[in-house]
Amino acid sequence: MFIIDLIVIAGVIAGLQVVIFKRYVLRNLHYVRRFKVKHCFRGDEIELVEQLSNKKRLPVPWLRVESQLSTHLHFSKQDNFDVSSGQVYQNHRSLFSLGGYMKLTRTNRITPNRRGWYKLSTVSLTSGDLFGNISCHIQIPLEDELIVYPKPAVVPFEQLPSQSLQGEQQVKRFIIPDPFVIVGARNYQSGDSMKQVNWKATARAGTLQVHQYDFTADRSLMILLNVDDKEGMWRNVTNEAVIEQGIEWAAGAAEAAISRGMDVGFTANMPMSGNSDHIHIEPGRGQEHLFMLYELMAKLVIERTSLFMDLLMLEALKRYSNRDIVIITSYWSDSLELAANSLMQNGNTVSIWYLPEAVQKDTFKSEVTVNDRGRYVS
Repeated sequence: MFIIDLIVIAGVIAGLQVVIFKRYVLRNLHYVRRFKVKHCFRGDEIELVEQLSNKKRLPVPWLRVESQLSTHLHFSKQDNFDVSSGQVYQNHRSLFSLGGYMKLTRTNRITPNRRGWYKLSTVSLTSGDLFGNISCHIQIPLEDELIVYPKPAVVPFEQLPSQSLQGEQQVKRFIIPDPFVIVGARNYQSGDSMKQVNWKATARAGTLQVHQYDFTADRSLMILLNVDDKEGMWRNVTNEAVIEQGIEWAAGAAEAAISRGMDVGFTANMPMSGNSDHIHIEPGRGQEHLFMLYELMAKLVIERTSLFMDLLMLEALKRYSNRDIVIITSYWSDSLELAANSLMQNGNTVSIWYLPEAVQKDTFKSEVTVNDRGRYVS
């Protein structure tokens, strides 16, 4: 009889704890997940912080926290933690146990392996009774985000047509001729105006000579990126890794130019997240402008908004001049050459940086071709 009574009492207690935990276990339970920093570069190790607060006397015997995150956020291996990855998202699962009025903080180390705009959306909390007989869950909205900048590549900036760009400073190899400062004479070159002819020097040398002017380097750099990974591409990009490298080349060129005091602009036949038009940023200078470019590059979506030839012609129709234009592209064609010539006729230089078929590590390799397609002529 005693054993039967004991079984009955145990059954009542088990049933009572089921009712109590089912009703109260997730009450006054607060969960926060946030990135410790809001911005970083690709490859930086950062921290994702989880904070749980049980603001009641009843303990939480077990708690499973589940969410989906981008596969481009790589987690370091930890205990009480599981990650299963798909092609786009990974399922992130954590296990906790909290006593009454207990606060717990867990820090996960993650490394973004691709630039982007990562948002935390929702998280699912599941808990139950002491013996796992029942479970209940709630969803909590999250609002934090992380902007991962492209890692600026080391680019051959010195191989641009204007090899000694120093912003507004006077430099050894200069760009824009100053007609008020004559420093000597040089041989006549195709494209020189007859107004520049130095007749005295011509008489002495016996060959046609023109004035050699001093120069100032008040020029700007315009970076143009082509999202097409091959000529004749349909709407979808098949080799996204190569275009990602192109974005990092663009970031590297912007960093190199701004560090030399230049103005830098950027455009591409790609939209930003949440936008349908192609991105276009007029030249500006300084660290604030550079990090604005980084952020916009981070938010680029790899899809085509227009043909790259149309983008080049649109730039040519703006009729700006005195800019050094860098075109980053996977291919070149007669139609692109024609559009580039229009940019040069406006008084700009155009250089082509060819993207390789296979992704390379952060820097240009010797086999990557850097072609000078034009030089400014006054």
